[in-house]
Amino acid sequence: MVKKLFIRLALLIVIVYGICQVILMSMPFSWGNTRLNTKYEAYVQKHESYNTLLIGASTTYRHIDPTRFDSIVNSRYPELGVHAFNFGIPANRTPQTIYMLDNILDGYGDEIKYVVIDLSELTKMGADNLHKKEMLYWYTWDNIGGVMRASNESEKGMNKYGVPFLHAFSFAEKSFLVGMGTTVVQQHAGLNNEPLSVGPDGNGFYSLDQEMHDDPAGDLAIRYNDLRTPDTIAFRTQRCQALYDKYKDQGKNLNKEMEAQLEDIIKTCDKRGIHVVIMLSQRLGDRYEYLIPLFNRLPEENRIGFQNPSAYPVLNEREHLFDLAHLNAAGAEIFTGIFADEWLKRMEMQKVIMPKQSAPADTTNLNIQTNGDAL
Repeated sequence: MVKKLFIRLALLIVIVYGICQVILMSMPFSWGNTRLNTKYEAYVQKHESYNTLLIGASTTYRHIDPTRFDSIVNSRYPELGVHAFNFGIPANRTPQTIYMLDNILDGYGDEIKYVVIDLSELTKMGADNLHKKEMLYWYTWDNIGGVMRASNESEKGMNKYGVPFLHAFSFAEKSFLVGMGTTVVQQHAGLNNEPLSVGPDGNGFYSLDQEMHDDPAGDLAIRYNDLRTPDTIAFRTQRCQALYDKYKDQGKNLNKEMEAQLEDIIKTCDKRGIHVVIMLSQRLGDRYEYLIPLFNRLPEENRIGFQNPSAYPVLNEREHLFDLAHLNAAGAEIFTGIFADEWLKRMEMQKVIMPKQSAPADTTNLNIQTNGDAL
């Protein structure tokens, strides 16, 4: 009797799992994140015109304006014909960014010439993230093993086992679409979108100032007023400087799993004729403990780093910040200019272009100090 019960239960699980997989196959990879889904739909409509992907977390979303980036790059090297789309998504982990990139390249890789990957949180998964579709939709059989290995490498103490378990549990939830029925219905009904998230130019860039203006009832005003006091800004700057000084020459805390995945991305894109640059953003705080060692292992021609506060002091000024870590619209304008210049230097290193003897067009008179540590 008990044996028959277990057999029937197992059969039921297999049937439910199969139905869920059919449903998942009927939806785009972006279905679980409304902002991403909206961006992906906007990108698909004009995919022929884009040859550059800016992909990562909020430090991509809020900091790199494709309109300005395209203008700066093409004014200096019109032969590149760069036309970028910003695929930055708030709270994206690096494995989610890789998942997004893999899927976009699977569909439109022949049109892509340049990719920028913004490193962010590696694998952190706390109890407060459980059951959220934005934290579940991207798990697959192909990536869950790597995510669990990377979690084990980057965590300490009991978290070395607890965090991988949470990822495995979340993967099971995604596999059976637990609590996601509403999103599935919205996706098929064409309601899983957030039109403002693609930004005023329709290219994925949406400054925090603009969103605060568009959604005055949201929590951005609180962040703006409470998280950018002179004391808190100075403390974060000092903390980032201390972490940079500690880890800039060390190989400690290296996440070998993520290093292997990033190296594989570079090699795979190289075979397809796609030029990759991996960026490490400014003011990320304690994440630098494991991001800096990982970043330092990447080839020089494939990395752009802003982890050293003293290298770009203009990015730490209160008038250019929206909160502790994010730039406001004015800061994003400055950052995009700096980033464009650094990106062109990497294109020179990768032999895409020949260097020109001209000063950076958008970083003059900004009191910016640069040195070898900016790499």
